[in-house]
Amino acid sequence: MHADDDRLGAHLALPGSPVQRLLQQADRLTIIQTMIRDWAHEPLASALSVANEREDMVVIHVASAAAHTQLRYRSQELIQFLRQKLASPALRVDIRVRPTSQPPRKTDG
Repeated sequence: MHADDDRLGAHLALPGSPVQRLLQQADRLTIIQTMIRDWAHEPLASALSVANEREDMVVIHVASAAAHTQLRYRSQELIQFLRQKLASPALRVDIRVRPTSQPPRKTDG
């Protein structure tokens, strides 16, 4: 085992370390994303992902303008749902269009 491996292991195991905080944040984002996708149902659910949570805001990326419109239309309902689930009375959502990357199309020419 290399000395760097020991240091990484120490950071992973140390409560309150930057690595631990990052892992906890990633776990929380996964939980929030699962909640929102369960709430949204398909096809909207598969078009969104939770990008971040900071202070009193959840940042949601959607794959298209159509998904943005649908989620924006239901945003007050979503905020109420998240306020209840996350016990955060001052919660807001920021919805941004972030299309998924598609491979380039082949052209016949």
